[in-house]
Amino acid sequence: MVEETVKESKSRVKRPKPVYLWTVADVQKWFKRHCAEYIKYAELFSKHEITGRALLRINDNSLQRMGITDNRDREAIWREIVKQRLKTDIMEIRDLERMNSIYYS
Repeated sequence: MVEETVKESKSRVKRPKPVYLWTVADVQKWFKRHCAEYIKYAELFSKHEITGRALLRINDNSLQRMGITDNRDREAIWREIVKQRLKTDIMEIRDLERMNSIYYS
């Protein structure tokens, strides 16, 4: 999906662009890929200018205020957002572990 090049040990490794750096367009790509069944709500994310940083802070209440009133749809979208948060947290933890292992080596 959204990628950037990171130098690591003289080799280039393709890594996903951190979510907190995603643009509104990046969030739209993510939404279309992970919430395809709920594509009718993609425009709301665009209208509210949801960036990656905002996506990580959204909660169920935010989704309802944005206009997603159907409980099932909102829960399904919320689950996908939570999954993305977890992926982001895992990547950050791995980066910290890598930095610690380099620092203490």
